[in-house]
Order: sequence, then structure tokens, then C-alpha cells
Amino acid sequence: MEKILWKITIVGSVLGLSTLFMTLMGASGAPQEAAGAAIAVALAVIPYCVARAFSEMQIKDSDTK
Repeated sequence: MEKILWKITIVGSVLGLSTLFMTLMGASGAPQEAAGAAIAVALAVIPYCVARAFSEMQIKDSDTK
């Protein structure tokens, strides 16, 4: 399960990067750029936080056994 979550994180990072690139190339103003950048960051950060939390829970479980 942990490897799947980290693979999803990699996919999210690639999607975030492509979203950021497309936003910066097609935006017609600062508000559009800011909204696109926020979405791009969310695509990368949210899966990372979930994967990291799952990893930490696995470490805690192995410490208690």
C-alpha cells in the first residue's frame, strides 16, 4: 500500500508540474496564474501528505510490536 501511495505522489507531482506550465503559458493575468499555481501545488502536496502520514503510521506500528 505504501508503494502505491508514493507512486500516486509521483503522478501528482507530474500533473502539478504540467498544470503549472500550462497555467503560466495560458494565463491572461495574475489572478489566473495564482489560481493555477495553487491547484498545481495542491496536486503535489496533498498526495505527499497522505503518503507521508501512512509511512509514519507504519513506522509507529512497527515500533510498538
